[in-house]
Amino acid sequence: MIKSNNLLEKINNAIQQVYHSYNEAKRQRFAKKELKDNKEFKKTGKKFKKQKPKRRNIAILKDYLRKAGYEYADERKLSSKVMKIAILLSALFSIVVVIMMVITKGRLISTLIYLVGAWTAVFGLAIGLMWIFIYVFLDLKIFQRTKQVEDVLPDFLQLTSANISAGMPIDQALWYAVRPRFGVLAKEIEEVAKSTIAGKGLEEALKEFSDKYDSVILRRSVSLIIEGMKAGGELADLLSKIAIDIQETKLMKKEIAASIMTYVIFISFATIAAAPFLFALSTQLLQIVQGIMSSIDLTGASSGTFSISMSGDSIAIGDFKIFSVLALTVSAIFSACIVSTIQKGNIKEGMKYIPIFVIISLTLYFVANLIVSTMMSGFI
Repeated sequence: MIKSNNLLEKINNAIQQVYHSYNEAKRQRFAKKELKDNKEFKKTGKKFKKQKPKRRNIAILKDYLRKAGYEYADERKLSSKVMKIAILLSALFSIVVVIMMVITKGRLISTLIYLVGAWTAVFGLAIGLMWIFIYVFLDLKIFQRTKQVEDVLPDFLQLTSANISAGMPIDQALWYAVRPRFGVLAKEIEEVAKSTIAGKGLEEALKEFSDKYDSVILRRSVSLIIEGMKAGGELADLLSKIAIDIQETKLMKKEIAASIMTYVIFISFATIAAAPFLFALSTQLLQIVQGIMSSIDLTGASSGTFSISMSGDSIAIGDFKIFSVLALTVSAIFSACIVSTIQKGNIKEGMKYIPIFVIISLTLYFVANLIVSTMMSGFI
């Protein structure tokens, strides 16, 4: 039995030596490649300066994709797809312009001007809008993933603390604390466990895990765990206290949001109830004023050397309705952002309020417009 144990230890040591030698050779190859790349960049300094903004943009996009959960997505393919879609839209617009010019028998110079506009303004606008949409989508995806991790982090730390108290080492305690209901956090801890089994240090794996999320709570928790591991203290008590602090912070945020609910009610009422009614009332008053002014004939009236001329058609009803809809939409969007900031502390979590506020505000405007017009039909 003793000989078999010694044999197993020798085999394990041999495997570890092979693995370490492989990692060392891989690290040396990477260092040589990096040194070669640096030399090439030094030789072509001007070219590197020209490519630097592009490389920076690709690095930012890669970081966004990684934090949004698309770690294995190819950012270069995404950039090429955006470019192809922009070219396709510009080509379609050019075809429409050519067809319209042929039907209307337009001039060649006008056609060329429209085509140049299609391949400059339309192309640039399409690229800009698509990149804005992509980054907004990725930003919201990052926020949702971060929120999912923060919601289940206290429960995960409590389970890890219980496992450590039961005598498990920290890596096994993290692994056995994973539950399917933890969702994104469960997958990330599985990745951390796989990395440690492959030979990566637990501290390095935890740091990589925390860097994937824009969460101050997660980074501080991981930092405290790493410091506790280095200090050799009681990790069970540390993890339990971290979980309690996170839960107390969430409760404090909810109490603060409840204490300022009056401001939320006031802003919501002013945006989705008072403003639509006032705009509807203004629309009907404008119609009444125009009806009264159109029935008064002052074209022949004069006072001395001055003639009096009054007209009620200075503002069109249709234009005022368009202005009302745009004003209500803008105010609803900003009100939803303010309410989200007051309640949740950020705008991203309240993005779902924006369509609700806009729909309710515009619906009440048209309903109030109908009611007020029915009430004031005798004045027109």
